[in-house]
Amino acid sequence: MAQVKVDRSLLQGMTKRERQAFVRDMARQERERRARQRRQRRIAAWSAAGAVVVLAVAGGITAGVVSAGNAAAAEAAKEAEAAADAARGPANMLTDGLLLKSAGDGSTVTPVTTGALEGGATPEKSASEVATTGVLDVQLYVDPTSAEAATFWSTSGATLQSALTAGDVSLELHPIAQTGSADALAAVAAFGCFAALQPDAALAAWNAMLQIGIDGAATGTTLTSGDLSGVMTTAAATDDVVDCVDGDTYAQWADAASTRATTSIPYATDATAASSGVTVVAAGSVYTGPLDDAAALSSFLSQALTTATAG
Repeated sequence: MAQVKVDRSLLQGMTKRERQAFVRDMARQERERRARQRRQRRIAAWSAAGAVVVLAVAGGITAGVVSAGNAAAAEAAKEAEAAADAARGPANMLTDGLLLKSAGDGSTVTPVTTGALEGGATPEKSASEVATTGVLDVQLYVDPTSAEAATFWSTSGATLQSALTAGDVSLELHPIAQTGSADALAAVAAFGCFAALQPDAALAAWNAMLQIGIDGAATGTTLTSGDLSGVMTTAAATDDVVDCVDGDTYAQWADAASTRATTSIPYATDATAASSGVTVVAAGSVYTGPLDDAAALSSFLSQALTTATAG
């Protein structure tokens, strides 16, 4: 999991938004640098192999040139395919979020399966069904490394999950790197691995990530990329998920999805961006109350349901 260390002196005098943009750009440059190194190694290996082929084919210069040309074309195709793979989002997160529903039996949670978002494509929106089913659609945009997320989830996480298993709400989980930090980007990418490869364990991984901040609230400790191995253990990650997380498989998507969320949230009726560690949207309405007030959140959800089903 790639990390970028930033000299704090470089951040002096910047506003919060400027610091977030700076750190996000540094992380992007580091990923691009590593990608260039990988491409250069592959090109060097191909060049060495091509030289051997040309030398070995005595009197076959034309054939050697054709072979080298074919190899170059094949390598270019592989490069394009690798770039597309790197930019592609996780399966089951076509909206940049993982949608969870329940039949209302009090225990079963079912992730909704979707395709993967191609790099550069616009995320889709899950359709609201509240007007026809009475199930309130709730979207959570959460930076799992933020203290705000720990406060919110310790206060209302259990209530929201109970409402989910009761069939009263659907939850769409959007992990974001609201700060643009390397730790947050790694956490978002790791959640993407669960969503794609082990979606039934994604909610457990979400809880495990936020529990670290809840447990460390007294000392100001929140989730870091170093905690992800423990998260994977807690959520009983499969070997495929572990390899996915360790390989930074969804690093580019994590950055792109976070940038989209901090620019605009498509589910909000009024123009809204994820400007803090937690943004809650319910049937188009955005929660503006305190994150440590469960009663205020419950009142908001009730009002959102009433508004959405009126008439």
